[in-house]
Amino acid sequence: MRQLTIALALAIITGNVALASTEAEPQQAVEVKGIRNPLLKPYKVMVAGLDAFDEYHALAPQAEKLRFKLRPRDPAESGTMNNLSLRLAGDTQSLELPIDDAFTFELPRNQPLLDDNADLELNKPKTGYRWQPDIHSAGVPQGMRRVGDLRLECEVLVNVAKKEIGFLRTAFVNSFLLSGDWCNHKSLDMPTIVTRKLASATLLVGDKRSTLALAENGMGYMAPLRDKSVPNEALIELQYAE
Repeated sequence: MRQLTIALALAIITGNVALASTEAEPQQAVEVKGIRNPLLKPYKVMVAGLDAFDEYHALAPQAEKLRFKLRPRDPAESGTMNNLSLRLAGDTQSLELPIDDAFTFELPRNQPLLDDNADLELNKPKTGYRWQPDIHSAGVPQGMRRVGDLRLECEVLVNVAKKEIGFLRTAFVNSFLLSGDWCNHKSLDMPTIVTRKLASATLLVGDKRSTLALAENGMGYMAPLRDKSVPNEALIELQYAE
């Protein structure tokens, strides 16, 4: 049971499964008045990510805002990103959320929609897509990521996961780990996911260069988030496979 709960929390964080998903593959698109499209996430769950961005903003003080990035569940299905649209839809009102050319969007704070039980909805089946925080400090060179930005992204992910699995499951995981700090726990190594296959990822700390391990499929890398000897200002140089 303990292993199952830990695995569930990890799966939610990394976007490998959807919590309590029992839906079958869609056979036909049918519009029924008064019934919403399948949600990507409940708005109240995603707001927990906004709260984490504010709480841990000291990790990336030069990051002006939190954006979220959409990606296909299967990296080979990049064509599914065409004509994608997103909205917050409540019981009585809705708000369109613009998606930019990099497939990122900003999630506003909107108390009326929160009170209206809004969901974050895509115009395509949610099973084909994943989301992740997308935080970038000003001044970071193209093709590089700042470690503090990635640490803040992890806090956002974890806060959303805790909100989604609920208080009891979160408390159980905390008691098993003997810590509520999931991002810095040795048992919860998580790759930083990318949308293009990597050739290499290199950590730059002063004049020192260290090669980081890649995910098995090359679509992620293991950033040193919990290594306190690595400062937030350290950079990771990403080289993509052609």
